[in-house]
Amino acid sequence: MRLQLIRPNRPDINAQYRLLRPAFNQVRDAKLEFDFCCDAVAQKQASLYHLKGKGVSVRFVGIVTSDNDYLILAMTGNGLVAAAPIIIDAVKSQGYRAIKYHTVRQGMKRILQRFGFSMTATTEHDTVMTLYLEGC
Repeated sequence: MRLQLIRPNRPDINAQYRLLRPAFNQVRDAKLEFDFCCDAVAQKQASLYHLKGKGVSVRFVGIVTSDNDYLILAMTGNGLVAAAPIIIDAVKSQGYRAIKYHTVRQGMKRILQRFGFSMTATTEHDTVMTLYLEGC
């Protein structure tokens, strides 16, 4: 599989952002969250990646928090189960303390739990899933 950084100065960046839009389905204040995500990439506070390979095409946006956690702001595409170990290994190799992901979807919670994520917080709007990485 190939993990590609999508730089914000690409001529097709708006098309790349549109491909992220499904990640915000069912999210409260979806437009606000989508705009925040795109602005964070445009201002180089977050990074947009495309992981692709046989049966896999996943785009995600991640940002590093002040706690040295890697927070995934958005993720969408096909083949997440196959993509997850690659993403986890890539994040782990950078020395982050944990991977965090907010979700409103029960199916995503089940997928993440398969990879060792646990529920660390809930609100009336979403659930925070966290994977603490070894050596932290």
